[in-house]
Amino acid sequence: MSIADIVILVIVLLSGIIALRLGLVRVVLGLVGWVGATLATIYGYSYARPFAREWIGSQLIADIAAGAAIFVVSMLVLTFISHSIAGGVRESSFGMLDRTFGLLVGLAIGGIIVSGGYMFSHQVLGMNDASPFYKDARTVALLRWGAGMLASAAPPEWGLASPESPARNTDSTFRTLLSPQPQPQNQGRKRESGYGTTERQEMDRLIRNHQQGR
Repeated sequence: MSIADIVILVIVLLSGIIALRLGLVRVVLGLVGWVGATLATIYGYSYARPFAREWIGSQLIADIAAGAAIFVVSMLVLTFISHSIAGGVRESSFGMLDRTFGLLVGLAIGGIIVSGGYMFSHQVLGMNDASPFYKDARTVALLRWGAGMLASAAPPEWGLASPESPARNTDSTFRTLLSPQPQPQNQGRKRESGYGTTERQEMDRLIRNHQQGR
């Protein structure tokens, strides 16, 4: 087992354990809280910025403070709501089921994280499957599959592409060499095999001259 396999397994298992302790409801509501706080910051930033600039002299610091304030306040409110709902579910008879599904969701989130990191290392850091970090990893096939799923789910304008296997590229190159594409045939007049009419007439003339000379 290589270092890459250990890192990947640790990330996936850690994500699963955290989600197991939190439960499915808290994990889902936590994700909703992050998304909700981000949307609140995006749509409320333009309204809060003028008030922040009245209290803070530097416009840059005022803009940062306005965005941070909206995000923190929204996150606190949504976190309080999610904890209240998740606490009620955990104390009910669905507590064990909530943790079980939380473990599954946590493992899936861990897979998404490592697959995204795999794509990032290929497209941004310039790494490939033959790099020292991935060279002997046994989980590369799973990472490549996860990266393909993420690339297919992402919008086309993002320009995400699933890294291809070097073995697959080598195999396709080998197949191309073994089965080359046929060359396009000449659309013009096909060249006649053997001697042409002019060559035959010249040879006949030489033969006759030779016989007459004898």
